[in-house]
Amino acid sequence: MKSNLKRMAEIQESLTKHINKELKDDEDPLYMATMLLKHAMILYKEMLSDEEIKNMLGHVIDTVEQDYAGFSITKTTKKTIH
Repeated sequence: MKSNLKRMAEIQESLTKHINKELKDDEDPLYMATMLLKHAMILYKEMLSDEEIKNMLGHVIDTVEQDYAGFSITKTTKKTIH
């Protein structure tokens, strides 16, 4: 996967600013995260082949700690919204 980390960071910053403007109450971050994940999954299936999705997810796994130092998966008591 071609990696343009500067451009990805710019897009992420822009999205984060927009999303933060929309958060109004305590449950909104969970609603937003659930909606973004659902829509991302649909977009991936529309735009990418299964092999491209696997490569993209591999890239994320390989680089997530570079972007988020100390990143680790922890169990949460929050329930997902379906």
